[in-house]
Amino acid sequence: MYNKILIAIDLTDLKSAKYAVDTALQITANNPNAVYRVASIIEPVDNSLISAFLPKNFDKEVVAEANQKLHDFTKAHFPTGSKVQHIVAYGTIYEEICRIAEEKAVDLILMLASSKPNAKGLSSNTVKVARNSTKPILVLR
Repeated sequence: MYNKILIAIDLTDLKSAKYAVDTALQITANNPNAVYRVASIIEPVDNSLISAFLPKNFDKEVVAEANQKLHDFTKAHFPTGSKVQHIVAYGTIYEEICRIAEEKAVDLILMLASSKPNAKGLSSNTVKVARNSTKPILVLR
């Protein structure tokens, strides 16, 4: 039985994020001790030309906005009383997912095969999480 699940979601695709949450809720339907760690990762802007034109605290503003959006999303899609932890991280997606999974000692990582809705295979981030994480992973299509 899984007690602590890390659900990696993309806040730009809320339909797929809802699918991931619904799956986690189904997995833990008879588990009153379930804890959901819902994470969204913000990738840094690597292009120095673009980053030169961004406001000074752009990354902090983006993280704060993502955190609010994540709270709104979970409030709408988790049953009242669910134990939900919101995590917004800034960095490389697969590295942050693996780091969070280890730090939070999760029992399962739940993530989509790809953030692109009609993708045929696994995204590079999904493959890298599978290669680098020591935790079990449930990949959703």
